[in-house]
Amino acid sequence: MKVIHQENQKLAEGPLWQAGNLYWVDIKACNLHRLNLSTNSHETRHFQEQLTSISPAVSGDFIVTTRHGVARLARFEADLIPLVDVESAIASNRFNDAKVDTNGELWAGTMDDGETDATGSLYRIGTDLSVSKEDTGYYITNGPTFSPDGTYLYHTDSAKKEIYRFKLSANGLSERQLFISLGDAHGHPDGMTVDANGCIWVCEYGGWGISKFDHEGNFLSKLDLPVSNVTSCTFGGDNLDVLFVTSAAKGLTASELEEQPMAGSIFQLVPGVTGLETNVFGG
Repeated sequence: MKVIHQENQKLAEGPLWQAGNLYWVDIKACNLHRLNLSTNSHETRHFQEQLTSISPAVSGDFIVTTRHGVARLARFEADLIPLVDVESAIASNRFNDAKVDTNGELWAGTMDDGETDATGSLYRIGTDLSVSKEDTGYYITNGPTFSPDGTYLYHTDSAKKEIYRFKLSANGLSERQLFISLGDAHGHPDGMTVDANGCIWVCEYGGWGISKFDHEGNFLSKLDLPVSNVTSCTFGGDNLDVLFVTSAAKGLTASELEEQPMAGSIFQLVPGVTGLETNVFGG
């Protein structure tokens, strides 16, 4: 385990490996980060609104989720260009985690920013920017990730400590099932990714690490980290054999921060498996 960026970020999330750079957002601070792994050059962009996820697009730019909608970011230094408003009518909600599927469509979840009401939904944003609400009734949406062949979508309600599996097709979602229910031995499931073998790597908020499950939902192993609030992960590096991990200092007391000086930092692990290429938004 290696710390590649040490900072007590409030809510670092959504790591993206792209062309030798690692991108991530600090949702609560309205910041976008970029770290070049070759030069160790780190840059931060501050925005006037929250960015909750960042994904690559076929045009070479980025598609991002903001508090209430989806926007375009032509490059790291550029201004946001709003594309579609999804949930501004629910002022207390915000977008959270989002990822692109193998068909180039964006799957993004919303949640109650106060984390007390089940007002969150899972949306599909088509390549034509059409919006479809595919599931609803979530407290804290998180995760979305996909099986290697693109036939399943995994999604989480962190508050319930539940991970769901859906059958995914061009028509949307079907066959929703409770796939994994994390018990007392685990934290709350947060961001997730899938490796080339179809195993699911689940970051545990309040759980001090990342748990690995097989494609049938069986627990296999856990990678321990020196921080309690592990938020998201992605595979990257030249051979996609490096696991980049984000974390959060949000909600920790002063004494807890003393015990966890690296809370909110970015970590790098070599888990002994390879991941998948990041899917790109667009047709």
